[in-house]
Amino acid sequence: MGVNADDKEPPPLDEFSERLDALRAEHQPEEPKGTGAAWGRAMRLSSELLAGLFVGLLLGLGLDRLLGSEPWFLLAGIGLGFAAGLRNISRSL
Repeated sequence: MGVNADDKEPPPLDEFSERLDALRAEHQPEEPKGTGAAWGRAMRLSSELLAGLFVGLLLGLGLDRLLGSEPWFLLAGIGLGFAAGLRNISRSL
């Protein structure tokens, strides 16, 4: 039960924590790069589509109220706005 002279003392805790930090730094995954640019492009493309829909909706609604032919110009305006939005997206891509 006595302490033998051959027994080694464990390394100090400071050395252990330094080695542990070094190992953690090696195995830590890198953050993906370029996600901000992709997010900005996705927002731009979605706004292109929404803008086309919105303009078509407003023009169709205005023509319907002016001519009293509800809901036909509204539906046509939504369809044309959607097509214009898709055209803008294809141009952007």
